[in-house]
Amino acid sequence: MPPNFSKAPLPPYGPTAGMIEGLQLLQRASPSKVNEEFLRSHRVAPGNEYKVVGALKFLGLIDEEGKPTEKSQLLKTRGPAYLLSLQDIIRSAYHKLFAQNNLKEANREDIYNYFVTEEGVGAEMALKATRFFLALCQIAGIELAASSRTPSKKAIRTSPHSQSPSRRRRGRLPSTSKSPLSIEGIPLVLAITPEITEMSEEELAKAFRKIHRALRSALEE
Repeated sequence: MPPNFSKAPLPPYGPTAGMIEGLQLLQRASPSKVNEEFLRSHRVAPGNEYKVVGALKFLGLIDEEGKPTEKSQLLKTRGPAYLLSLQDIIRSAYHKLFAQNNLKEANREDIYNYFVTEEGVGAEMALKATRFFLALCQIAGIELAASSRTPSKKAIRTSPHSQSPSRRRRGRLPSTSKSPLSIEGIPLVLAITPEITEMSEEELAKAFRKIHRALRSALEE
């Protein structure tokens, strides 16, 4: 049976940092309505505010008019209650993905392939949707497969079997099940500041490469 590409809402595919920041804003604020103007006033994901709005709708945290739902109130809890609430929000929003994949065994390529084949999104959108989903699971403490990697742009165009394992690893940050941002098992904590959100993806990538080289150099000494 072919996949159902109906008019169901698309999985969130905006900038991960911006969408997480939108989630955090809803966690600490109690707006009567969340729209692009509201996000713009808080400098959340400049230029991609509409994608953040879409992500919050997909997660069931705001309704079609942008009004916060009862689920959004659960984000204001703390400790285990917060984690359990966030897990429930994620599992409910991505119920099809959870139904078709055992995340304790599925790797990032499995999740990426789900977005392509079941949600009918393109390669770039699937990469971004995968990245955001895994970031959400990390925050919520949802267990993921230990060895998982996100397909690179090059991997979309080239068969993964055409490259040797050493070549495929070259230039890639080591993956870890404990932190979505880590180098040699050392977790990196990124503070979401107005300056960070204003940086382009290219500028952020350049900064991380610089940090990556510095840490590798320090570890080799």
